[in-house]
Amino acid sequence: MAGIHGIDDGRAVPVDPQALFAEAVELHQQKSYQGAEDRYRQVLQQLPGHPRVLANLALLYRELRRFSEAIDCCRQALREDPDDPLLHLNLGAVYEEQGDLPGALASLRQALVLEPDNARVLNNLGKVLHRQGELLEGENSIRKALQFAPEYPLALNNLGVILSEQGNLEEAEECFRRSLLLQPEDSGTLYNLAGVYNCQGRSELALPLLEKILVLEPAHTLAGHMLAALSGKNTETAPRAYIEATFDTYAGRFDRHLTEKLGYTVPKVLREMVGELVQPSKMFSSTLDLGCGTGLAGEAFRSISLQLEGVDVSANMLAKATAKGIYDRLERDEVETFLVASLGSYDLIIATDVFVYIGRLEPVFAGMEGCAAPDAMLAFSVERCSDGSDFCLRPSGRYAQSPGYIERLAGDYGWQVLAHRQHGIRREEGRWIDGDLFILRRQTQKA
Repeated sequence: MAGIHGIDDGRAVPVDPQALFAEAVELHQQKSYQGAEDRYRQVLQQLPGHPRVLANLALLYRELRRFSEAIDCCRQALREDPDDPLLHLNLGAVYEEQGDLPGALASLRQALVLEPDNARVLNNLGKVLHRQGELLEGENSIRKALQFAPEYPLALNNLGVILSEQGNLEEAEECFRRSLLLQPEDSGTLYNLAGVYNCQGRSELALPLLEKILVLEPAHTLAGHMLAALSGKNTETAPRAYIEATFDTYAGRFDRHLTEKLGYTVPKVLREMVGELVQPSKMFSSTLDLGCGTGLAGEAFRSISLQLEGVDVSANMLAKATAKGIYDRLERDEVETFLVASLGSYDLIIATDVFVYIGRLEPVFAGMEGCAAPDAMLAFSVERCSDGSDFCLRPSGRYAQSPGYIERLAGDYGWQVLAHRQHGIRREEGRWIDGDLFILRRQTQKA
């Protein structure tokens, strides 16, 4: 979204509104949001509908994540000045951050009609197209932005992200390095370049970048998690912020990328394994999909579930799941927190590609004690840990668990292992990630 503007009038402005606006801008820049909002509103009382004042107020609301109010301000400004590409750009930015990618695309395309050579519009458009899974069109848009503004660090960073996802790591590295020459302390670009080095197996180059991020931003949880992963530390779970950031930006292209590029078949195979253990006519009265994401597992198990509920921490993934219309209830929460607070009683619990973000599984099994019905079934996948430990944090940032650990947890928490199958979880760098699929049944009483 655009920065804070001064009033660029085509109309006469009284002294007092101008002074109030100057105060509002100063307070806004100091992040004194309440004072800034009050003064913007006072200006608008004297200059109703002033587009630049409304644009600044929209920016303030966006920073506070008050998206509906930000959108309302942008729309009011556009009623006054519908041909200002900057206002359409700003509205698109709000829609994108809210997770409304179609709304963002519509606004950005309108901005591009009004100003076809605007590098900022082309960059933002490419970023949104990428988030929707349109990698080629997104790449072309950002490359066009760089034709108009070759030294545009955000566009260089965004192009690097797309190229790295396509496997073009060398050019992605060059983009990130060029971006850092222009903004050497940009944490996002430092993190992305560290990711490329990690994919190339050059962790010795990734580690100092992650350390630099943590000097610049000690609370940068993504860098902290990946630094632990590359340093061989074995933490118990990934931070919520890491999971949210990973999947909020991944939601638009998640299904296609996971199934078509990574060869992901876990939900389908788990569904087949459950089918082999129950009568063909069996219907589960209440199914819980832990870490449901966009609903790939829900789609596989919907036909045998009278009631289907899902929980996930990513708002954008839940929006995709909601749009599929397959869940009776969806909640945004962490898996362990949801299980502890749940008042439900589920006779089938599924967890596909979820425990890769939770290393130590005791809290999950403890949480299920209160909401798993007698004789409930539990179907889940894990990446396989083969280093002799119960679980391990891998350089990918994901966790793996050993089959022995799973079997011990089952016994400790009153579950019986009904089926265990080795299965490739996904392809990574052309190789299958070894994993295990389990079907457990809850015993009425612990053995």
